[in-house]
Amino acid sequence: MIFDDIGSFPLPEGIDREWVEMNFQSKEYREMVKRAFIMKAKVVELPNYPQFRDMNEMFLSIIRREENQEAPYLIKKSKAIIPEVEALKEMRINKLRVCITGPFELYIKEFGTKIYDDALEAFSTSVYRFAEKACEFDAVKCISLDEPSLGTNPELQPSKDQIEMAYEKFSKIGVDVQIHLHSPIFYIELLDIEGIDVIGIEYARDERAINLIEVEDLESYDKFLRVGVARSDFDSIMAEYMAKSGKDIWRDRAEMFRALEEMENIKTISKRIENALRRFDDRLKYIGADCGLMSFPTQEIAIKLLENIKKAKEGFE
Repeated sequence: MIFDDIGSFPLPEGIDREWVEMNFQSKEYREMVKRAFIMKAKVVELPNYPQFRDMNEMFLSIIRREENQEAPYLIKKSKAIIPEVEALKEMRINKLRVCITGPFELYIKEFGTKIYDDALEAFSTSVYRFAEKACEFDAVKCISLDEPSLGTNPELQPSKDQIEMAYEKFSKIGVDVQIHLHSPIFYIELLDIEGIDVIGIEYARDERAINLIEVEDLESYDKFLRVGVARSDFDSIMAEYMAKSGKDIWRDRAEMFRALEEMENIKTISKRIENALRRFDDRLKYIGADCGLMSFPTQEIAIKLLENIKKAKEGFE
C-alpha cells in the first residue's frame, strides 16, 4: 500500500481564496506551496501538490484563453502548465502525485451534462496534455483524474464510446493513473479502460461503499484500488462529536484536536485498513483520506489527520 493524499489543503491563516486567485503566479504563492508540501511530505508517502485553488477554474481559466488554444478548448501542450507543479520543480523532491480535474468534470462545468463528442475530445486531450507536461518532472509517480460527478450526477450518463474517448489516451502516460470517484457506482464502466490503472473510492465516510466493489472484477481487468480510510468531511465529524459530547468545539482550537483524535484516531483508521485489506488483498494499492482537506480549519489539524493515517498504516508493514 502507498499512502497518498487527494490534494486540496487548508490555506495558511490570514490567506483567503481571493488572495490566492490574484497572486498564484507570484513568488509569495510559490513559497506558500513549497511550505505546505514540506508539511505533507514529512507524513505522506506520495504527497500531492497542495491544491489551494478551485479545482475547475485552475484548469478552465487556462484552457479558455484563446492565445493558449490550438482549437476551442484544446490547449497547446506548451501552455498546459500547473503553477504548483512548476513551483515544486524548484525543490529537491523525488515523489509527487499530481491531481488534475477530469475531462467530464471540466466539460459539465462549462457546458452542462449534454455531451458533444468534439468538445469532450478537446477537454480530454487538454487534460492529457496537463498530465503529459507534468510528467516531464521525474518526481511525478502518479496522475489522478478527479471526477466527482461520475456516479453522483444522475444527468451525467456518458456512452461507452465517450468514456473510452475521455481516458484511453492516458495509457501512454507512463505512471499510475488514478481516477478519483466520490461514489463507487460508476466503477464497472471503467474496468476495461486501459488508460485507468487505479480506481479511487471514498470508504471512510460510508463504510458500505467497498461492498459495491468486487475483487474478482479488479483481478479480471488488472485494476487496483485507492481507498479512503479516514474521513475528510470536517464539519460533519465535528457535528457528530458535539452531539456525542455536548461540547461546543468551535471556540476552542485544542478541543478540535481532541475531537478529531476521538473520531478519527489510529485505531479507527487501522480497522478500516484491515477491512479493506481483508476484502481486496494485493488489489489495494493506495490509501489515504477520503477526499481533500480544504474543509479543515488549519493546516496543523489537517496534518494531524494525515499523521494518524501514517501511524495506522505502519501497523500493517
